[in-house]
Amino acid sequence: MPIFDTDILEKLGPGPLAKLSRGAELVMPRYDGYNLANISPTIAKWLGVNGLLPAQRLASEITDHFKDQYQNVVLILVDALGYKQLIKMMNEGNAPLWKDHLDEGKLFPLTSISPSTTASALTTIWTGSTPNYHGVIGYEMWYKQLSLIMNNITHNPITYAGDVGGLAKAGFEPTKFMTATQLGHRFAHSRVESHSFMPGNISNSGLSKMHLPGSTAHPYVAESDMLLNMRDLLNSASKRRRFVYAYWSDVDSLMHQYGTHDPRVTEQFRDFSNAFFRLFVDGLDASTRQNTLILLTADHGSLETPVNQTYNLNNHPELTDMLTMAPTCEGRLPFLYVKQGQIEAVKAYFDHAWPNQFDFLSRQEVLDMQLLGNCEDNPDLENRIGDLVAVPFDNTYLWWPKKANTMLGRHGGLHPDEMLTPLFAL
Repeated sequence: MPIFDTDILEKLGPGPLAKLSRGAELVMPRYDGYNLANISPTIAKWLGVNGLLPAQRLASEITDHFKDQYQNVVLILVDALGYKQLIKMMNEGNAPLWKDHLDEGKLFPLTSISPSTTASALTTIWTGSTPNYHGVIGYEMWYKQLSLIMNNITHNPITYAGDVGGLAKAGFEPTKFMTATQLGHRFAHSRVESHSFMPGNISNSGLSKMHLPGSTAHPYVAESDMLLNMRDLLNSASKRRRFVYAYWSDVDSLMHQYGTHDPRVTEQFRDFSNAFFRLFVDGLDASTRQNTLILLTADHGSLETPVNQTYNLNNHPELTDMLTMAPTCEGRLPFLYVKQGQIEAVKAYFDHAWPNQFDFLSRQEVLDMQLLGNCEDNPDLENRIGDLVAVPFDNTYLWWPKKANTMLGRHGGLHPDEMLTPLFAL
């Protein structure tokens, strides 16, 4: 059974995080060839794209199992499908088709980026760079130029309920926000087609507009729509090589509402898998299939986090009084902006309220250990990190939005369930 995990998993440990009080329980991103950020640069090589992308390619320990080049590379990204979750589903009979295809496929464990969250991860995919380079670090992020905390998916100020794209009123232009070059532009210069299949309701979102210049967008209504259109695209004749990306979000949506391992999550993935193999993989012409590499991966994993109101900052006014503004990033990796002279008091409050459940990294420690990546730093990176980064252990988190705290599955942190992602190659 070609699961290439024994040697690789030994490399995916805490690294410099081991200095934290319980850092041995965490996973440090391995940006040097065993990370989500290394996938796009490797795809570029497989498609014969000229020039290097900012991030490194996958380690030779992985790429030695593949051909040098392909006519088509398909990347299926299943939001929140962690490596440990996929292994569990295969072992328990809930992902039988993937287990059956291990005889002809290959499965590798990788690490997600940090923060292990969708906006950061998808930007990593579409720029072939690490978060410290492209600068999209977290679900919510302090953006000094506009003097506000922005939602990196909806592109609105975090206090604007029900608003999408509201940052445009302040002069924000999604296509000009990043200095990183998008894959579509890089690939077009090498005469490689780039296609993106995304749900119709987000295909024209601000985040998508940031990612897709130079690519052809294919909005879809349902999985059958996505899979059959992908099949038809690849079966059609073309003199150019093709990169085809597909994003599927139902695992993430269900695990937030019901928890990581709820039957609704596993049943939905089973149904998707059945359609994926029947409509897409088995529907490719023999000649197309021979020259096509299909990859399944995820932006991050998911951690079971039962609702606990003690983590709601609305119940901790003494702590919020020591902060200059609400935290940013993610509940599983909060960035704290601390009033002058209050850093030790903030740490003491955490130790009293949640003993042995959080540890801390300073902004400089985050930069020095390259937690957010090993590419050149974004010029605004330091402003976006905060004075302290709270690192939670177990299934703890912080909650600060002014809405109900009901999420049962979370991500963003450094726990193995969040950090380990699959790379399944067919």
